[in-house]
Amino acid sequence: MDNNSLKGNVILKLEGFSLTPTITNLIFILFLIIYIFTITANAVMLGVLVFDKKLHEPMYLLLWTMPINDLIGICSIMPRILMDLLSTAKEISYNNCIAQAFFIHIYASVSLTILAAMAYDRYIAICNPLRYHTIMTKRITAVLSLVVWAFSFSLIMTLFGLVLRLPLCRNIINHIACDHTRILSLTCANITVNNIYGLVGTAVVNAIALSSVIYSYVKILITCLSNRHAESKSKAIYTCSTHLLVFAIFEISSLSSVIAYRLEKVSKNFRHIMAMTFVIIPTLANPIIYGMKTKDIRKRITEMFKIRIFP
Repeated sequence: MDNNSLKGNVILKLEGFSLTPTITNLIFILFLIIYIFTITANAVMLGVLVFDKKLHEPMYLLLWTMPINDLIGICSIMPRILMDLLSTAKEISYNNCIAQAFFIHIYASVSLTILAAMAYDRYIAICNPLRYHTIMTKRITAVLSLVVWAFSFSLIMTLFGLVLRLPLCRNIINHIACDHTRILSLTCANITVNNIYGLVGTAVVNAIALSSVIYSYVKILITCLSNRHAESKSKAIYTCSTHLLVFAIFEISSLSSVIAYRLEKVSKNFRHIMAMTFVIIPTLANPIIYGMKTKDIRKRITEMFKIRIFP
């Protein structure tokens, strides 16, 4: 199995869930409902942002990236899990495994970098409101969005470029999905370079996100404390709460997935579910949070479906 030219034809075995038939059916139905709802919610939000010209403002243009990225995240993991729940084989080709892992990591990287960009946008809007439309033009917003995607793709392509050079000597993935760490476990070659690059890349992305969020919100806090107008303070806090909530959900979900496999005394099924949370929970929560807490988006969605929230 050390011939790299044949790696694409290698079939890998996923550990998957170990459940009774009844529980398997219930989990399948639950995950299917979550998948359909997540796809629908993100598609609706993206449709509203794209087709409503009144929302073609810098703040909302930057938000376009989030539902697109959430769709990538949920589609990279959930269809495979649903298939494996109905299958006893639980097999995946090496090429499909690489593709799945690639898009899962793209989702994670873009999630953090777009939240960093949105923190900067909130900082400009609250701390420099008179200059906001001069600084955050549509062109600048488009460039910022492009940088988010370009940075993430270059980072993850290099990560998996280093993976593809390695020979295989195993074919069992001890997980319900493929990721960088699990793919590295398939080789017997020296993976020091891969580990160093992976750790550095993860540290860089998290440092960018955390530094942007911390810096932006410290400045926002100072501005709010120095502002004597209660209405302006409450508006700023309300505007920032949405972004902070989304950021907190992603960070907590990511942390739970990291510690999932450190809990040796917990059942594998529970650890597998914990490991999925960094994709499932944010992709489900983001369109709900932005749809409910962003006035203009909420208004467009209710108009779209002709829903009367208040009779």
